Amino acid sequence: MSVIAECSLDPDRLSFATALSATPAIELDVERVYRTRSAMPVVFCWARGDDLDTFESALADDETVTDVKRLSDADDRRLYRARLTGRASVVTYDAWVDLGAARLEMRYVDGRWHARMRFPGRDALATFREFCLDHDLDFQLDRLYDSDDDDTETARNRLTTSQREALQLAHEGGYFGVPRETTLAEIAAELDISNQAASERLRRGCGRLVSDRFG
Repeated sequence: MSVIAECSLDPDRLSFATALSATPAIELDVERVYRTRSAMPVVFCWARGDDLDTFESALADDETVTDVKRLSDADDRRLYRARLTGRASVVTYDAWVDLGAARLEMRYVDGRWHARMRFPGRDALATFREFCLDHDLDFQLDRLYDSDDDDTETARNRLTTSQREALQLAHEGGYFGVPRETTLAEIAAELDISNQAASERLRRGCGRLVSDRFG
């Protein structure tokens, strides 16, 4: 049975370490992470705080991320897209993806990364914990429970991973806005798939959400 783990990680050996050390009061909310077949993972995250200009300048000097782009600026928060470089002391993405885990929530606050993740089972979680310890990455497990006990997770599982990724990317890029701020071709390019495949994922994902809402 799959399990939900709520855990925290020390940021000093992870991506964004340089920028976060320069602005420790900043809060980050990771909206999504995805990887194309030919490149390092891309991260979309909201930054919140009173020192966003300093944080943005620090991102330019942070060797753990590249291709940083500000996508939105709203009041006291900004949405960024950044590609990981692999220059962080530890990159955990491949470790948990290879184990079949899924990131449900990830947030940097009060000096640590806080994550909520679904693992296929307790053995997979134990393997990920060992990976962190083997790489001198401080891992603290705060809560563990069966995924069947999580109503939010049950609802999320109605979408496939590919549908959820396509819908999130479309939403973040302004595809559903009037006027549209991105195109289907741009979404397909980000996902490294054809325009037709991107269209099908969006259509089926929207259809499933509408069906869940209205029956």
